[in-house]
Amino acid sequence: MDFYSFVEGPLLWIAFLTFAIGSIIRAVMLFFISRKTDPVIYKYFKWKYVLATYARWLLPFNKDVVKNPVFVALVYIFHICLLVVPIWLSGHITLWEESRFEWSWTPIPDGLADWMTLIFLAIALFFLLRRIFSPDIRLISTFSDYLLLVVTALPFATGYFVTHGTLDRLGFIGDNMQLIHMLCGELMLVLMPFTRLSHYILFFFSRAATGIEFGRREYIS
Repeated sequence: MDFYSFVEGPLLWIAFLTFAIGSIIRAVMLFFISRKTDPVIYKYFKWKYVLATYARWLLPFNKDVVKNPVFVALVYIFHICLLVVPIWLSGHITLWEESRFEWSWTPIPDGLADWMTLIFLAIALFFLLRRIFSPDIRLISTFSDYLLLVVTALPFATGYFVTHGTLDRLGFIGDNMQLIHMLCGELMLVLMPFTRLSHYILFFFSRAATGIEFGRREYIS
């Protein structure tokens, strides 16, 4: 088995399993930690508090929209593209169809995927420059914040280069862009449960706790 076949096969499944198992372990750990540190959450737990706060923060109905409408809009668009493009890209769906699972679902148009990718990369660049040039944001930023933003953007950038042959003339890089794209995606999958990218899990715990706390005081956050 050559390196390309290893990255396309075993390493890809290792990355998926690391992401899935790591996410489950992280969620279980958060559950048991919260049981010890915040027992009041479970004492007053009601789904109406949890679902209300999820709705307010997953949809643009929270107070931050009024305070920072442009920035919040960019955050929403960024995360929508981050979720939609990898899952509904036709090329990725084809891989699932050809796998042992033979899963298939309707893809988004390739043209839309291209635009969402470019928009995502533009917003990622804006976030990076904001961290670099805004004194307040730079003060609370760490090296990992910059690194993880780059790690998140690389699968999109390399995927766009693969699709359009943008860097094909660059010799080694162009010849191996498909391999680089897979490695970038796998790196992101592996890092997600164990870094600040894990906010895709932390969000639901923190918002649920806040919603229950305010809900029992008859104020839904």
